Amino acid sequence: MTTTITAETADVAPGPPCAACGSALTGDERFVVWCRSCGWNAHPNATTAKGRGDRFQRKLNRAAEERLYQHVTQHGTARPSLDAARIAAYALSAVVHLVTVALICGGVAMVLVPHILVRLLGVFLLLLAWTMRPRLGPSRKTLRRRRVLAPDAAPALHALCARIAAELGTAPPHEIVVHSGYNASYSRIGLRRRVVLTLGLSLWETVTPAEQLAILGHELGHGANGDSRRGLWISVALDSLEEWYHMFRPGVAMQRRHEMTRRTGRGVRSSTGGLAWLGEMFAVAVMAVLAETTLLLYRLLSRLTTLSGRRAEYRADELAARIAGPEATAGLMQALPLGSSARFVRQQRALSNRAAPRNQRGQLLDRTRQTDFWTDLREYVGSIPESERARRILVSQLDDSAVDATHPPTHLRLSHVRQLPPAEPLIVLSADEWAAIDAELAPARAAIARDLT
Repeated sequence: MTTTITAETADVAPGPPCAACGSALTGDERFVVWCRSCGWNAHPNATTAKGRGDRFQRKLNRAAEERLYQHVTQHGTARPSLDAARIAAYALSAVVHLVTVALICGGVAMVLVPHILVRLLGVFLLLLAWTMRPRLGPSRKTLRRRRVLAPDAAPALHALCARIAAELGTAPPHEIVVHSGYNASYSRIGLRRRVVLTLGLSLWETVTPAEQLAILGHELGHGANGDSRRGLWISVALDSLEEWYHMFRPGVAMQRRHEMTRRTGRGVRSSTGGLAWLGEMFAVAVMAVLAETTLLLYRLLSRLTTLSGRRAEYRADELAARIAGPEATAGLMQALPLGSSARFVRQQRALSNRAAPRNQRGQLLDRTRQTDFWTDLREYVGSIPESERARRILVSQLDDSAVDATHPPTHLRLSHVRQLPPAEPLIVLSADEWAAIDAELAPARAAIARDLT
């Protein structure tokens, strides 16, 4: 018998009166019980900022988000041609690139010197440059280990993405990767900046076809929304700083030493005793300074590009609304805070599977339990009442929460989309076209469901 999580799809009867205003509380006890009139208990787990500094920083961040929102709604999402933050970001990126170039040029010059010690130092600099190089995203070999939908395996999905990309004036994805997450992403990898579109099936499977179009429109819109962080110059600088930080972190060397001690059962001995210990402490201190400097530069470059990145997200939402329509895009915004649903369904299925009958090898006798995860997830998400969806948007307003640190708060994105003028979607697919895409995703759905259960 298949595990099924059942619930009413509409709001249940109202609960008791609110202690604050007397209005009826929400009645679905599966979720937080709160008052829709005054907002009582809408965010019971809210954390308050500690200290004057934290409260001041949160106030500044909220003010900056609201200023950007007002600017976007009043003046549009077109980026300024060249502002001070963009100039500073390009200049700082140039410094990062020059460090890498200096290591390479210095290493090559030293290798050519006819002295063994100088040559060894040159080799060290070249190895250091190789270690500190930016990775430019996952390699093709890494992608092949993921669930990649090649054009010949998913022609309908690739054709839809190419159609959307053509409408937006950007390149279609070279690779489409699927995984279990409740998200989607757009990235460019390698020196040729090949486009990789990643779809999280937990999100894809629980939204409507029109909202699926909005997902594709938003992600492919990143190729045309003017986000400077996705350009080669700044993205490579950010990747470089990230690699430098992980290399310089003194904790890495200490962890390796502790791991060796744990495996051998004794410390790493040295014939020079205290002198070696002083040398190690000096090296750790130098590495710590380099790591903190690198982290500071990374945060500075991220800060300089934050405004451009936030504006680009609003622009991507507008492009999604152009492709799928403002109503479908608003529906997608309301679905984004429901990401915990997949984790809840996995937990419920795990509890059910533990009590399910098994054979002598410990295998489930009911094999359908391993392939029905998506049905359970769709039913559960469909059962979430409108009051709970509204509460989660309100939580975003109360604590400025977003999909991640690179996105504006979800409630501001939703408000922005709702202010767009009504428009018909540019792309509408027939039932047969959606059925073809669904069939192409079926093998990945089944494989991921087996992994999840």
